[in-house]
Amino acid sequence: MGGVELALLVLKLMVALLQLLDAVLKTFR
Repeated sequence: MGGVELALLVLKLMVALLQLLDAVLKTFR
């Protein structure tokens, strides 16, 4: 695995986490 693939994987993970956090915040409001 190259560094670029790893970076893309981490980026996708962060985006997914942000979307999840946003959904949770909208639910509690």
